[in-house]
Amino acid sequence: MRIARRADDGIRTGPAIPGAVMHLLLPIVAALAALLLPVLGWQIAVIVTAVIGMLFPQTFAGWLAIACLAVGLLLVEPEPWQSMLALLAVHLLHVFSCLLPAVPWRGPVVLAALRPTLRRFVVVQLVAQPMTFAVLWLHALDTTAVPAAALVGAAALAVFAIFLVRRILGRSRGV
Repeated sequence: MRIARRADDGIRTGPAIPGAVMHLLLPIVAALAALLLPVLGWQIAVIVTAVIGMLFPQTFAGWLAIACLAVGLLLVEPEPWQSMLALLAVHLLHVFSCLLPAVPWRGPVVLAALRPTLRRFVVVQLVAQPMTFAVLWLHALDTTAVPAAALVGAAALAVFAIFLVRRILGRSRGV
């Protein structure tokens, strides 16, 4: 038995990119981030772990690439622009590492579905980049101000986490 198709039998999803492009962006971003590192061994480690993360997203090797990048940056005192680029790269690597397990290699990824992720990425960068610059500026002025800033940041994060958990628990109870 054959099912007749009508001209309007289809789903219109809007513009999309191939899933393979999303997978390839992880090692591309990692390779660009590796240029910030002074040691060839750590550059290779970042790229290799990112390629493993691309091929086998369930291994979480993309996050290992982030760790390799962080350790490689600890070997030198980076310039402010290097720190800010590293922050951007780490965030991009994190986003791609989170998305890849859900993105099929052969399937399309509708750009509209990526809009909330892009919005969150921009918001986090708008907060994190100025804070990074401020901490680096404070460190240049007075090296004792950075530990104090870290404590204030940790306290603010703890207050935010408590607020968030209370809000989530309030929703689950129907309050």
